[in-house]
Amino acid sequence: MYKYANKIDALTAILKRLDTGEQLNPELLAQDFHVGVRTIYRYLNHLQAAGYPIYFDKGDKSYRFLNNFRLTQLKSGGSDEAFALHPINNMSGVAIATFRTTGECIHKNMAMVRLMGCPSWDGCKGNFRQTDWWRDSGLLAMADEVIETGREIRRDITVTIDKRERWIQAHLTLVKQDKGTYLVFLAQDLSPRMHKEIQVARFFAAMNQSPNLILVTDTQGTIEHVSERAEEMTGYTAEELVGANPRILKSGQTPPELYQSIWSTISRGYAWSGELLNRKKNGECYWQHLHIAPIRNHHNGISRYVGVMEDISRQKRLEEEIYAYAINDRITGLYNRKILLELGNRDIAAALRYGRSMTLLIVDIDHFKEVNDRFGYPAGNQYMQQLAEICRASVRTTDLIGRVGKDSFGILLSESAVTDALPVAERIREKAAQIRVVAAEDSLACTVSVAGTALAAHHQNMEQLVVACEALLQSHLPQHQPNTCIGFPER
Repeated sequence: MYKYANKIDALTAILKRLDTGEQLNPELLAQDFHVGVRTIYRYLNHLQAAGYPIYFDKGDKSYRFLNNFRLTQLKSGGSDEAFALHPINNMSGVAIATFRTTGECIHKNMAMVRLMGCPSWDGCKGNFRQTDWWRDSGLLAMADEVIETGREIRRDITVTIDKRERWIQAHLTLVKQDKGTYLVFLAQDLSPRMHKEIQVARFFAAMNQSPNLILVTDTQGTIEHVSERAEEMTGYTAEELVGANPRILKSGQTPPELYQSIWSTISRGYAWSGELLNRKKNGECYWQHLHIAPIRNHHNGISRYVGVMEDISRQKRLEEEIYAYAINDRITGLYNRKILLELGNRDIAAALRYGRSMTLLIVDIDHFKEVNDRFGYPAGNQYMQQLAEICRASVRTTDLIGRVGKDSFGILLSESAVTDALPVAERIREKAAQIRVVAAEDSLACTVSVAGTALAAHHQNMEQLVVACEALLQSHLPQHQPNTCIGFPER
């Protein structure tokens, strides 16, 4: 932390130390003031430019007043104007005005004229006791307190001059001379800084009102600020996130190439948008939509990155549910007929192109309508769900299985001739006969018949293969016994 709050205080401290006869070493002074050495040199240059006889001793490498000079030698010799034109009053960048204690202004430097928005030097003179903005801002009360107590007062105030609001740091002090006592008013314009602070405050207020998580990082990716939704979305507190890297949110399921693409894009000055799967502090994964963009400084260089994160987990779940509803049978969870035909067309086209064998099985539940009529649809649905699990367990992951009718399933076995498919059909038939569903104090038992049809050259698509296999099944219904396999060569 700086030892002095502003430049005026620092310059005053240097003058007081020089006035005691002290020789000032810039490096030691920089350590004492908690600033850089270059800042100390700049302070000394300001004082020299203002007319103070400060001399650099090359031997001691230090600064001192020339020829035992003391600040008391700056007495005006009786002239208000001479006092007012004290060198410090003409220092650039510091607004200074001198008043009699009765309120009359005897001098303002040009910095004060500019700060107060006066049209001319003469137009800026007047009596502060008759000035509205001195009274409204509280500056008049401060002046009376300084005159009464003799103590310096420094305070940040807001003044409104010509309908323009300004923030200033006001410093009032008394200076006693042979000819009288004067009030010196020093002011620093805080408006540019305050406007920036207000903009920053508005920015952070907007961040915290956003339903999304917003974070700001430096150019290395270290998090500098997060909005108030941080803990709600990630499980981490703001204190845990600030100083960390966003990689703390990685789920481990996102390809590293995606992160490399993100970094390459934003480091070249472009924005990136996309979806990421992240992990909360408790280990729970969640989907987010991320938009990240660079923040540029006044040199047009990248100084920070800002990311806006929207939790889209619920949206993703809804999408998955809609997708599942669109492709799966509601009761069994298997592919519905439409999707089974589409996926089957793809596999059949490849099999015909490369001369591979393929067999379709149709698993039909025997007399299922009578079962539903007797036991009710809930019991029938339970049987179908258990049968679906048996079919899944009986085939390979490369095979396709779906519901093709109200009481039938279709299974497309890749790289399988009819003779290869027979053991699969027998296994499904035998296990299906073991299913028992308790309903209304009775036990439901069903059997299935399985028909098999091999892919031939005249089968151009899955639809034709299904129709052929269903026709085979229907042709055997009048004479075949339940719980049999149809269309397979006898062993």
